[in-house]
Amino acid sequence: MSNKKNEKTCCSGKLKSHIKELEASVAAEKNKAIRALADLENLRRRESENKKNWTASGIAYFLKELLPNFFELQLGKEHSSDKELIKVIDKFFGKLEKLGFQKIAPKKGDNIDSGLHEVLLTEEGRKGAVIRTLEPGWKFGEIVIAPAKVSASAE
Repeated sequence: MSNKKNEKTCCSGKLKSHIKELEASVAAEKNKAIRALADLENLRRRESENKKNWTASGIAYFLKELLPNFFELQLGKEHSSDKELIKVIDKFFGKLEKLGFQKIAPKKGDNIDSGLHEVLLTEEGRKGAVIRTLEPGWKFGEIVIAPAKVSASAE
């Protein structure tokens, strides 16, 4: 009888040990599955961001090619007395604005921002401030297509 009891204890110990090994294996596999799902979600997020950035970059490149024409339209508007032409140009730029295309037009006294402004001339005035805008800049979303050309103080 004592032999049978030892066998049961021995088998019970082996069984408990085997159950613990299986539980540890299941936990390890569960952790792997959770990590794989997290990696997949990160990949989806990065891919979505990349698509958005690629699209914005493509549009920004396209708009950069048209910049001289935008500048000419702007000058035409400023020097025209044709109300209908001015209305059409305003409508055109309004539509571009709704799509994320923005004019960079710093005002006198604005602080120079090297990401948005290109200083072409120096004039007297407050250090680090725009004295006047020589040519507006343009950006699409957060992408600067062309910085605004400005004059600033030399001191």
